[in-house]
Amino acid sequence: MDFEFGIPLTRSDLLRKTSVNQYVVEEVFPLRILPAKVQEFKTALRTKGALAILEGFDSVFSIISEMHNVAPQLKEDAWDLTVKAMVDHPNTLVGVLDTELDPSVCQIHRNILKMNCYLLSQLTDLLEEEICRDNSISAGGAKGRKKSSKSVSNVWSSDWDYEKERGIRALLGVVDLNIQRLWNPPIIEDEFTSLVTNCCYKLLENPGINRKHTTRDAIFRILGIMVKKHNHGLAFTLKTVQLLQHFEHLTSTMALAVQVLATEFGARTVVIDVMRGIIVIYYNQNHLQMSYNMRNCVLGILGEIVIRVLSKENLDNNQKVTRDHFLDKLEDHIHDVNAFVRSKTLQVWNNIVTEKSLPLPRQHKLLKLVIGRLEDKSSQVRKYAIQLISALLRNNPFAAKLPLEELQLNCENESKKLLEMMTCEVKEEPADNVELGEECDEDEEAWKKIAKDVKNAIRCVLDSINEVEMNDKLIVDDDDVNSVTSRIVCLLKAAQNKEAVQLYISAKDAFPTEPPFCYHTVAKPDCADDEQFSSTEVEEDNMSVTDNKEAKLILDCLRKLYVGEPLEINIEKVIQETLKEDNIGQVPDGLVNEVSKQQVLVQYLKDSMEFVTLLQKAIPILCQLLESKNNTDVLESIDFFVTSYEFGLNNAMLGVHRMLGLVWSKEEPIKLAVVEAYRRLYLSPDKENPRAWSSKVAKNLTALTIGASVGDLTSLEELVSQFVKSGDLTLGVIQILWERFALKIPETTTPESHGALTLLGMAAIANRDIVKSNVDVLLKEGFGPRAEEDFLLARDTCSVLLKLSQSSKDHEMFQRLHYLLVSGLKNVGQSYWIPMAEEAINVIYALAEHPDLICRNIFVEFDAAIKELIGGELSGKLGVDGTGDKADDNLAGTDNERIFCIMLTRFLSMAGHIALRQLVHLDVSIFTELRRRQDLEDEKNETRKREPSGSAKKTKKGQLKDKQAKEVTVEEEMGLTGGVSEDAEAEYIRKITEEQLVTGTRNLLALIQPIILLVCSNPLRFPDLKLQSAATLALAKYMTVSSDFCDQNLQLLFTILEKSASPVIRANAIIALGNITFRFPNLIEPWTANLYARLRDESSQVRKNTLMVLTHLILNDMVKVKGQISELATCIVDYDENIASLAKLFFFELAKKGNAIYNIMPDIISRLSDPEMGVDEESFRIIMKYLFSFIQKERQCENLVEKLCQRFKATRVERQWRDLAFCLSMLSYNEKTIRKLQENESCFIDKLSSEDVFSSFMTIINGARKFAKPETKSAVDEFEQKLELAHNRGVEDDEAFAKAKAASSAARARKLKTPGKLEQIYIYIYIYIYIYD
Repeated sequence: MDFEFGIPLTRSDLLRKTSVNQYVVEEVFPLRILPAKVQEFKTALRTKGALAILEGFDSVFSIISEMHNVAPQLKEDAWDLTVKAMVDHPNTLVGVLDTELDPSVCQIHRNILKMNCYLLSQLTDLLEEEICRDNSISAGGAKGRKKSSKSVSNVWSSDWDYEKERGIRALLGVVDLNIQRLWNPPIIEDEFTSLVTNCCYKLLENPGINRKHTTRDAIFRILGIMVKKHNHGLAFTLKTVQLLQHFEHLTSTMALAVQVLATEFGARTVVIDVMRGIIVIYYNQNHLQMSYNMRNCVLGILGEIVIRVLSKENLDNNQKVTRDHFLDKLEDHIHDVNAFVRSKTLQVWNNIVTEKSLPLPRQHKLLKLVIGRLEDKSSQVRKYAIQLISALLRNNPFAAKLPLEELQLNCENESKKLLEMMTCEVKEEPADNVELGEECDEDEEAWKKIAKDVKNAIRCVLDSINEVEMNDKLIVDDDDVNSVTSRIVCLLKAAQNKEAVQLYISAKDAFPTEPPFCYHTVAKPDCADDEQFSSTEVEEDNMSVTDNKEAKLILDCLRKLYVGEPLEINIEKVIQETLKEDNIGQVPDGLVNEVSKQQVLVQYLKDSMEFVTLLQKAIPILCQLLESKNNTDVLESIDFFVTSYEFGLNNAMLGVHRMLGLVWSKEEPIKLAVVEAYRRLYLSPDKENPRAWSSKVAKNLTALTIGASVGDLTSLEELVSQFVKSGDLTLGVIQILWERFALKIPETTTPESHGALTLLGMAAIANRDIVKSNVDVLLKEGFGPRAEEDFLLARDTCSVLLKLSQSSKDHEMFQRLHYLLVSGLKNVGQSYWIPMAEEAINVIYALAEHPDLICRNIFVEFDAAIKELIGGELSGKLGVDGTGDKADDNLAGTDNERIFCIMLTRFLSMAGHIALRQLVHLDVSIFTELRRRQDLEDEKNETRKREPSGSAKKTKKGQLKDKQAKEVTVEEEMGLTGGVSEDAEAEYIRKITEEQLVTGTRNLLALIQPIILLVCSNPLRFPDLKLQSAATLALAKYMTVSSDFCDQNLQLLFTILEKSASPVIRANAIIALGNITFRFPNLIEPWTANLYARLRDESSQVRKNTLMVLTHLILNDMVKVKGQISELATCIVDYDENIASLAKLFFFELAKKGNAIYNIMPDIISRLSDPEMGVDEESFRIIMKYLFSFIQKERQCENLVEKLCQRFKATRVERQWRDLAFCLSMLSYNEKTIRKLQENESCFIDKLSSEDVFSSFMTIINGARKFAKPETKSAVDEFEQKLELAHNRGVEDDEAFAKAKAASSAARARKLKTPGKLEQIYIYIYIYIYIYD
C-alpha cells in the first residue's frame, strides 16, 4: 500500500491531493449508482472483512457528501456496514498487535483504523444532528401528544438510540486496544485523538444523553482511555470547561465524567485542572452571564477549598486573604438572582459551618444575611436558610446555653470589673512630665516653630504606613514605655520628625494599653492643632477623613509629650478601643496580663449578646413560617425551635407554643414532626433513676399547662393522648402527676397542682382507667376542703370526671357538688364560681340518674339564700310585680348591695345553663330512654302474638281483639307503627320544651324568666356589666329551648347586640345567636342583615366572633349566601390580621362548594365598588385579587367578562370604571375570552380616557399576547390598536373640555352675562373648535 490516509480538517480536503502519498477520494458517486456501490461494499465486507473499507470508503463518503438527498434506507445501510467494519477490525487487529509489526502491515491497519473512525464519526455527527432536528420539529407540530415512531420516519426507521450505542461500543472496542503500536514512534497523532473525542463530545451535547446510561458510560470510557493512554488530559479540561459554558444540562454529566476519570483511570490531575479552569472563567467574566449550574459548581469548589485547605490553623497572610476572598464571593451569592444558586450557596455555607470552618468575625455578618433569606420567595432557599441558622446555633462558639438576660448581666459586671482594672493601672502611672512656669511656655513656643514640619512628617508616614515595618526595626526587647517616650522627645528636638512619628506609631502597636500610646485613640478632636489639618488640605493631599483624624490625634499627643503636658486618659474610651478585634490581635504574648484577659472576656460576652440578639430577630419570621402552606417551611421551622429551645433562647418558647396547634395538621409528616419535637423537648430529660426521670417529665408537661389558652390546652390534650397511646407517658409519670395533684410532693404550687389534674384528664381520653382507678383520690382532693376556697380546682375536677362518660350512683359526689355550689354562692370573694358551676351542672347531667331533681334542690337553696340576704321574695325586691322601686331603695347604699349583685349574677347564670342542659337531657337521654322502653314493649307484643292460642273457642270479645290485632299487624307490615311511635315521643319532648320548661307557670326555670327579661331590658337600672352579661347569656339559652319564647324576645336580643356598650356582651350575644340560628333558622332568617352588620363593629373581638359564626352558618348551609356576603369580603382587608386570615380561610373553604365564588362575584363587585360602601380603591383591589384567584374555569371567565362589561353601562362615577377594569384584568384570557371582550367593547370604549382604565386593558392585552396562538396574535394586536386609538381620542376630548371650561370660566369672570342655555352652547362651540381645529 503506497498511500497514507490523513484525517482531514474539512470534508473537501479529501477531494484534492496536497502530498504524494495522500489518500484522495477519486469520485463522489452520483445518487443513481450509490445503491449499487453500497451493495458492492457489502459483498466485499463479507469476503474480505475489515479490509473492505479500503474499497468501500468512497461509496460511504459519497453518501456522507449527499446526506440530505440520500434515501433513509441507504443511510441505514451505510451506517450498518460502517459499524460492522469497525466491529470486525479488532478481531484481526488483536493478533497483529501481539506480534512483531511489519511497517507495511502497520500502515494497512492504521489506514483501516483511521478510515473506519472517520466514517463512523462523520455518520454519527450527521445522523445525530438530523434526527434531533426532525424530532424537535415533530414535537413542535404535535405538542401535547405522545411521540410516535413516525416522528423520525423521514430520517431513521429503527431505534437510533440503540444504533448510536452500538456505534460507540464499536469505537470503544478499537480504542481499548494498544493501537498506539500502529504508529512509529508509538504515539497516536493528535488528529486521530481529536476525531474520536470530538465525536464523543458531540453526542454529550444532546440533553437526552443523561437518560441513556449505557451510551454515556461508554463515552466516558473512551474519554478515559484517551486521557490515560494518549495524552488527552489538557484537551479534555479545555473542552469540559467549554461545554459547561454552553450546555447547562452537562453540569452533572461532566461532573460524573471527571469522577470516572479520577477513580477508574487514575487521572486525578484532571479534577484540579477542571476546577482551575472553571474558577478562571468565573473570575474573568461576569458571573451572571454564566449558567446557574456553572455558578453552583464554582461555589461548591470554593466551599470545599475553604473547608479542606483554608480552615487549618497557622495560615499565612496570603492564605487568609484568599480565604476571605472566597468567603466574600460566597456571601455575595446569598443574594444571587437565581434561586437555585441562592439555595446552593446556603448549602455550601451550611457545610462550612458544620465543619467548623467559619472564622469567628464572620458569624454575625453571615447570620444577618441568612435571616434576610427567610423571606425569600423560593421555598428551597427558605428551607436551606432555616437549616443554616440552625447549624449556626448548634455550632456556635459561645456557649451551650444562650439566655440573653444572663449574658447582659454578666457583660455589665465584667465591664465594670475591666473599668476598675484599667483605672488602677492608670493611677499607678507616674506623672513625671509635668512642667510648670516659664519652662512650659518656652516649650510651647518651640513646639509652634516645629509644628508644621511635624504635621508634614505625620502625613508622609501615614501615606506609606503599609510599606514600613516599623515595629520590628524601631522597638527592641529592652525598650519600655519611659525609654521610648524619651527617645521620641529627643528625636523631635533634633528635628528628626519623621523618625519620631514612626517611633511613636511603632510604640503604639507595641504598647497599646499604656497611657502615652493609647491616648491618641481617645483624645478629643477639638485640640488646638485641628486647624493645621483642615478639610481643604486633606482633600488636596488625597487623605481620607479617617487619616485626617488620626493625624490630628498623633499631632496632639506628640505636642503634649514635647511640652511635658500630662495626658488625660478616658478609661471608658480606652476600653471600647481595646475591645476592638484589631487591637486585641495586636497585643504581644508578653503583654497578655490580667487586663487583656478581661478584655477578651468582655468582648466574648458582647459577641454572644449580639449573636443571640440576631437570632431573636429571626424568631418572629420563623413563627410565621410555621403557618406556611409549604411543608418544608413548617418542618424546618419546627426543627429550629426545638434546637433554639434546647440552647435556652428566650423567645424560642413562642415558636414552641405556636407549633402546638400543628398537631391537628392534615399533613401526616407535620403532625409526626410536632409529636416528635415535644417528645424530644419534654419527654427526654437526662437519664437518671426512674422516679427522678418521671418527676422531670411531669414537671415539664405541667409547665405547658400553666397560662395556656383554651386552644393550646385542646392541642395539648391531643398530644398527651398520643403519648399515652405510644407508651411514652409511663405509669411512673402518671403516679407523679397524682402526687402533685394531691400536693404530696413538697413545694408543689397550686397552679402546678391544677396542671397535673389537667394532664390526668387529658391522659384519661386515651386510657380511662387512669381516672377510674383513682376516683376516690379525685373526689377527696378535688371536692374536698381545698375546693371550697379554690373553685378552679373544683372546675378542673369536674372536667376530669366528664371523661368517664358513664352514670354514677355515688351520692357523695353529688352531695359535695351540691354543697360547693350552695356555699360558694355566698363566697363572693372567689371569682371563678360561674365556670365551676357550669362544669358541676355538666357533671350532674352527665353522671347522675336524676339530674333534674338534684338541680331542683340546688335551686331551692339558692332561693333561700337570696331571700335571707334581701329579706323577701326576689321578684318582689326587683320590682317584677310592680313594687320594686321601694325595695330597691331599701337595698341601695347597704353593704349587701354588691353581694346581692354578685349572687344575682350567679343565680341567672346557673338558671340559663340548667335550662340548656335540661334541653339536652330531654332531647338525648329522655328521648333515648323512651325509645328503649318502646322497643321493649314492641318486642313483648311481637312475642305474645307468636304464642299459640290456649282455647279453640273464641268469644265475641276475643274475636274483636283478633280483628284489632289483624289491623295492627297490617299497619306494622306497612312500616307505619315505628314511625308513629317515634313521632309521638318526639312530639312529647317538643311539647315539654316549648310549653313547660321555660314558659310554664309551675316550673322553677319559668319563674326566673321575668327576672332575666327585667335585667336585660333595664341596663341603666342594672349597670353591672357582669350581671348584664350573665342575664344576656341566660336569655339566649332560654331562647334556645323554646321557639315561642325565642320569637317573642328576638327584638330584645338584637337590641342588646347592637346597642350594648360592652364589647364582651356583644361578642357573647353574636355567638349565642349563632347557636339559636342552628336550632331555629327560620326565625333568624329575617334578621340576617343584623348579623352581617356586626362585621363593622368597632370591637375586633365582636367582628372576629361574627365572622366565625357566619362562617359556620354559611358553610353548613344554615344561612343563604346573599348580597351581604360583600361584608365578609371586606374582612379580608381588616387591620386585625387574625380577622383577615379567617376571612381568607372562609372564602377558601367556600370555593370548594362548586361555583359558589363565581355566583357571588358580580354582587360583591357591584357593592364594593359603590362609593357609599366606604371601601377605598386600594382595599378593593386587594380583595378582588384574592377572590379572583378562585376563578379558574374558562367558562366562568367568559361569563364574567360579559357580565362585567355590561356593568360599565350602569356606572355613575369614574371610580367604578377603574374598579371594573381592574376586575377584568384579574381574569385569565384565551381566544374565546378575548373575542368576548371585543364583542362588548361598546360598553367600555368611551371609558378609556381614564389612564387607570386604559392601563388595566393594556394588562389584559399583554397577558393575552403571551399565551395567544400565532393566528390569534393578529386579532389581539388589532384590538390593542383600537383601544389605543379610543384612549388617545378620549384624552384629547377631556383636554378640550377642560380648556373650554376654563375659557368659559374666564368669560364669566369678565362678567359676560349670558343665559344658561347660551353658555352651554358656547362650551360646545369651544369643544368643537379644539377638537377639529
